Amino acid sequence: MNRILFVVASLATLPAHAQPDPEPTLADDSNIDLGALGLDPDVLFDDKLQIYGFADFNYQVLSSTSPLIPTSQSFYVGNLNLYFKKNITQRWRALSEVRLLFAPNGSTNADGSAMATGVTDAANMERLVSWGGISIERAYLEYDVAPWLSVRAGHWLTPYGIWNIDHGSPTIIGTVRPYIVGEQFFPEHQTGIEAFGARGVGEYKVEYHATISNGRNPSEATRDPDLRPSVGGRVALEAPWAGTVRVGISGYGGRATESATVVFDEGAAGIDASWDHGGLHLQGEVLAQRRWYVDGKRAARGTGFAANGNAWGMYGLAGYRLSSLWNVMPYVMVERYRPFDPVQFEGVVAATAGLNFRPTASVVLKAQYVVAKFDAGAGAFADSNIQIVQLQTAWVF
Repeated sequence: MNRILFVVASLATLPAHAQPDPEPTLADDSNIDLGALGLDPDVLFDDKLQIYGFADFNYQVLSSTSPLIPTSQSFYVGNLNLYFKKNITQRWRALSEVRLLFAPNGSTNADGSAMATGVTDAANMERLVSWGGISIERAYLEYDVAPWLSVRAGHWLTPYGIWNIDHGSPTIIGTVRPYIVGEQFFPEHQTGIEAFGARGVGEYKVEYHATISNGRNPSEATRDPDLRPSVGGRVALEAPWAGTVRVGISGYGGRATESATVVFDEGAAGIDASWDHGGLHLQGEVLAQRRWYVDGKRAARGTGFAANGNAWGMYGLAGYRLSSLWNVMPYVMVERYRPFDPVQFEGVVAATAGLNFRPTASVVLKAQYVVAKFDAGAGAFADSNIQIVQLQTAWVF
């Protein structure tokens, strides 16, 4: 339902295997120029460089009973992502995705102040200009080994759950992804090799992924400091049961090197499901993570050190797309999160209600209200709550 946007969906789903149309029967004439007629198999695909992307603009009002979270209200641009896609041959493809950032300008310093990146601009009479950064979301090459198997090499989004791959704000029902997706029980990105594919079995479709990568570390795109590759995988089934049902199971394991003094082995597992029936859309995920610290490489926690532990989280979302009022979808979502090594809070539960409008296929308008309640405990967030009102417009181009 929410993957109909043609731009983001082309990046989030498995690539279609371009196959040439059957050639018409031609007279046996060696002088016929098949390329000029558009019938040469070597040119029966789009090899032009494609450039497209998505962006979103937001307004947020936040209030909290915790002294650590001050009240705020702001307009801001959340995402400006550009995609560069190229079909090299019928079997080889390349894709890159970059996110353009205003950060670090406006980011929070350790003392709570806002960072300013203003520098003089020699091209504009030495007036101040603020600079931002670039985040490379994806950069990989793909090869189709067979119609049911492809191999991807480079920097890619980890194939797990529902929203990590479909990460563009126009495809997300709410203004942001569920909290546990952002917590990265699975790494959001990995650098390595991914084998993937899909195969139809009657009315059913099976999708599968297997990955090997540098694992989790601050420089994972360029090196593996612990010399221990991480592995993962995913299997998903799509079935035509009273509409469309999708169920997936994902797993990941490896060693993570956060710094020279913090190293741990980790394992993550997740299960996700969705159901579309007419205008009705239901979806949910449960994610869990386990960490085992290497001896002498534990993170400091107050007067001691972090212990081995588990974390888990879940969400459930329900919405109904109407055919009126700009195809409005009223939706609700509930979330639950338990951190594996609680410092500021032991857990949090949140409820969201919102409206998602699609006046056109490439523009989405959203409005939602979120209230989150922290569990009792010894941390500074204990027994506090947060209320957030968010408005967003997201578009593809």
